[in-house]
Parts: sequence; C-alpha cells; structure tokens
Amino acid sequence: MRLQTDSTVAVALPHPIGDSLIGLVLVNNLIRNGYRPVVFGWVAEELAAWLPDVQVGQPHAYREAFDTVIELRPTDYATSLSRTGRTLCLAQLPEYMGTKHMVDRIVDIAVNVLHLRDVSRSNGLVVPAGIVRGHVANRVVIHPTGSHPEKMWRRDKFLALSRALTRRELRPSFLVAPAEFAGWDDIARQGHEINALPHLSEVATWIAESGWFIGNDSGLGHLASSIGVPTLTLFMRRGLARSWRPGWGPGAIVLPPSVLPFAALKERLWKRLLTVRRVMAAFRTLQDANARTVHHFRPSALREVDPARAR
Repeated sequence: MRLQTDSTVAVALPHPIGDSLIGLVLVNNLIRNGYRPVVFGWVAEELAAWLPDVQVGQPHAYREAFDTVIELRPTDYATSLSRTGRTLCLAQLPEYMGTKHMVDRIVDIAVNVLHLRDVSRSNGLVVPAGIVRGHVANRVVIHPTGSHPEKMWRRDKFLALSRALTRRELRPSFLVAPAEFAGWDDIARQGHEINALPHLSEVATWIAESGWFIGNDSGLGHLASSIGVPTLTLFMRRGLARSWRPGWGPGAIVLPPSVLPFAALKERLWKRLLTVRRVMAAFRTLQDANARTVHHFRPSALREVDPARAR
C-alpha cells in the first residue's frame, strides 16, 4: 500500500497509554515522510503540548472524511472518519505478528506496508520548554498499579521497595490514577509519598522531572521511556518483556528467577518469586549503568539486568 502524498490521513490511537505511544511511532514516521496525519485518541489530546509536530483531532468534532484511516487495533469510531468506511488495521497485518518488539513491528509496517523511506523508532514525544528533565534527581517514581491486575507486583513488596530506596537516600514517590487513589491513600500515614495527578500531561511532567521510574508492565513505563527517564520494569515472563518492554530511553527489566517450566505457573507465581532484593539489585545495576554512560536516547540503551550477577 502506497499513500499518495496529497491524500488525507487519519490515525486512530487505541485507549491504552502504552499502545498509543507505540502507535505514535507510525504517526512520527508519516510526518517525517511529508504526510500530515490528523491523530485521534485521548492520549494524544492530553499530551498535545509534548507532540509539537502532531495535529490532534477529536472524533465528535471532526467533520472531514479521510482518504486513509489507520488504526492500531479496531476502535469504535475509526470507520466513521473514513471516506470509504474502511480502515487499515495494523493488528491484522502479518508484520504486526511475531516475536519482535512492538516498536520494531510498527517500523516494519512503515517500511514494508506503507513504503516510507525515512523511518525512525522514535514516537516524536518532546519535553516542553520549561520542564527540566531530571530536576529532582533523587526522586524515584513508583507506579504500583496498571490496567491488568495479573501484571501488578504485590502491594506489600512495593512498600518494602519504597523503604529500601529511602534507606539509600532516595525519594520514592508513588504515582497512581485518581480512580485508584482511595486504595492507596492510607500509605501516606505510613510515611510514603503518594500522588494521583488528574491529567496525563501532569503525569508526564512529574515523571520527566524525576530521576528514575520503577513500575509494572504498564503504559506509564512506556511514557517514562519516551521521555528518557531511566526505567526499571517488572515483568512476569520473558516473552512479554521481549515484545512489550519500554523501547526508547535508558532502561532495564527484571524478571522472577527462571525456576518454573510452564508459562501458566510463571504467571500464577511470579509475584511471590520476584523478591524486593532482586528488584533492588536490578535497580542498583541500572543506576551504575547510567552513572557510567551518557545516554543519547537510543533504543539500544535498553537491556536486561541479571540481578544474580549484580550482587
């Protein structure tokens, strides 16, 4: 499929934050190749100031019918934007399948399906002027929640991790969604810092001004990675990490020890097997790596930490 340079293009992003940030890789590559797509989705709306080259639209307010409508996965509104009533759904393409990292799958689609020549892994996110990245260098943002409960490490272990970080003279700062705050506000009485910021741009600013990010396999890890904040992500299985680890800025992943032979058992027991000590070892290794290296926001800066070797 080759787009005409004068054709109108819309990109409908999915609801999850991480998926939207990955979808913006295609948007950025369309722009790099001379197209001016209109992008739809709440993530793009709330991060509009962080996407200076992106034209953001709202489906209910947009009256134009587009020649081409691209969506990462089926949405409930994309077909209404299309002149023909049809869309190009990336999730249905062969290039979207397989074991590659999700960003690399989008890059393959840009090259092999849309035949774009100037292609990058970047999603185009830019820290706005006035926000000083890493301004609070000792602050470690901890994101203990996520959209999938089975991917969330145990609450008591996150609290123990926070105490361990404090002993190292760091400033752990829990970050949850406003709807989740009622389930976590009690930890403030135990001396933990907790925030529930209402707008995604505020969340992005809080993360950008922090020194580090630790969290579950979730969208905010992708956001931290997009901004360039060193990110440690907790995964239940290596296969998930291979495809979904944050894929832009400096970062590492940590997995439970590989002592179980079956994926179903790993998913059921990973929270028990992944210890605070193991996560802290991975974090210390990430700290050491960033102390030695000046990162220039390269995907190759991502790697996996083996905590057993870090001790």
